[in-house]
Amino acid sequence: MSFLSINRWKVATLFLGLAFAGVAIGWATSSLSINDALEEYPLIDPARNFIAQENFIVNLQPLREELRDLVRWEHPRQVSLYFEFLNSGANISINQDVRVWPASLPKVPMALAVAKKIERGEWELTDKFSIQEDDRDSRYGRLAGVPAGTVFTVEELLKAMLKDSDNTAYRAFLRRIDSRELEAVIGELGLDELFTIDGLVSAKEYSRLFRSLYTSSFLKRENSELILSMLAAANYREFLAGGIPREVPFPHKFGIDRERHAYLDSGIVYVEGRPFLISVAVGGEGTEGEEEKVKEFMHLVAEKAYQYISSQ
Repeated sequence: MSFLSINRWKVATLFLGLAFAGVAIGWATSSLSINDALEEYPLIDPARNFIAQENFIVNLQPLREELRDLVRWEHPRQVSLYFEFLNSGANISINQDVRVWPASLPKVPMALAVAKKIERGEWELTDKFSIQEDDRDSRYGRLAGVPAGTVFTVEELLKAMLKDSDNTAYRAFLRRIDSRELEAVIGELGLDELFTIDGLVSAKEYSRLFRSLYTSSFLKRENSELILSMLAAANYREFLAGGIPREVPFPHKFGIDRERHAYLDSGIVYVEGRPFLISVAVGGEGTEGEEEKVKEFMHLVAEKAYQYISSQ
């Protein structure tokens, strides 16, 4: 599945043979050759030669104040928010110690574990797995309705799990992935604090999973690209996605657990040349109209973030 719409401003760099992490490319016209640029600034991150100065934003204070005001309005003890401008690393962290139930968010580390098995040659995307009776989970997704024994490829299950947040696809992988493989994902990424002993997650810690996909620091580029492209194809347009224009690519993972009153969304907003990472986790109390209020809150968070980055 192509992801060129998200990465079109990166294409030119492929011909330069440079590998670089933590940045998106806002292509800047320059008369300097690669060697000239590296010789002139030998102590500077080489990627800075390809980021136009106007796409290198470091001042987030106005946005920080706006987001803090929104969080104060939305029960601050129950909201965890993290924002990071990926070109510069400038970030906003609000209530980083607030944690909520992750709902569907473990599906991303599961996808990383699946992709790692593919990279080790243990699985292929074309391998076929059958849905078993114990895999069925009708709380989210359509695969719970297929007959037991129905066969899907690894790629089809990945797409269902990420694009449609299908619980049955997740459980089909969970049955075949050793717990040590999931622990290895967490350990190798240095995410020992991703989940508490009670299984709770914060926005800031979870954001690091998306950063690892963006930099392709854990997986090969083709597999990071595949996962991000599937997440970008999600049809869910509530929560953070509701505040971002539809034409702007937004690979993200949302989570809803109404019984535990947990609402989460995390992903990368690909404003051309100015990508940013944003994650919000809200723990509710089961009050009337709670979910709609959370949707409105997340819409406003994403809208303010998008407008600030786009207008600088």
